Amino acid sequence: MTVGGAVAAVVLGLALGAAYFGGLWWTLARLRSWRRPGWALAASFAVRGPLLLVVLALLARQGVVPLLFALAGFLVARVALAAWLRPPPAAPAGGPAAERDPLGGGP
Repeated sequence: MTVGGAVAAVVLGLALGAAYFGGLWWTLARLRSWRRPGWALAASFAVRGPLLLVVLALLARQGVVPLLFALAGFLVARVALAAWLRPPPAAPAGGPAAERDPLGGGP
């Protein structure tokens, strides 16, 4: 396997992870607004799951090494999206710390 092939496999894995986990996040963010959330969740998985499996199956035909590189990219995308989409920490409810400057300065 060439370096270009390895980079292509990792980029493909990153794109797959972004599509899969981004689609999951998008679905879950809108779940409460849908009349039938169970159907929406099932439909989302019915699109995301086969897409992932088909691309990974096509990669597996190229060999184990490209598949492993793509899976590594997929997992990196999952970790990156989880960190990027994580809600900010909650602000303190009150007390002297709540009156402080948000940049960390004193009162």
